[in-house]
Amino acid sequence: MPRVKKSGGKAGKAARPRANGVKRAAARGGSGTQSTRRSTKREKALPAKARLKDQPVRIFKVRELNAQQKCGPGTSVERLFRVDETVDGSPRAHLVFLDRRHGWYCEHGVECPAVNHARRT
Repeated sequence: MPRVKKSGGKAGKAARPRANGVKRAAARGGSGTQSTRRSTKREKALPAKARLKDQPVRIFKVRELNAQQKCGPGTSVERLFRVDETVDGSPRAHLVFLDRRHGWYCEHGVECPAVNHARRT
């Protein structure tokens, strides 16, 4: 009876060429180098406070206004907030509305960070 050769092991895998003869990086469409920048281990190891040092300091002060008085008696606005934002000492004012038809929005848009601060109150 003939002996059967076992497959596998490190020697068998390393000696075997790829089926189409193309290197792995070239098969993916890349040139062999990373095209996108990935964060290094050192950047990942930084604590959250150290990563936020470059961020500007933002302070939000929220106060509720009378929607009927400011927008009129026939308004669909249920609640109205004035949000005073200070970014590194420079002030910016926001008006945030809760409307029956349109939901929560700021005069600067729905994605404005003042909307989230007004919703929390």
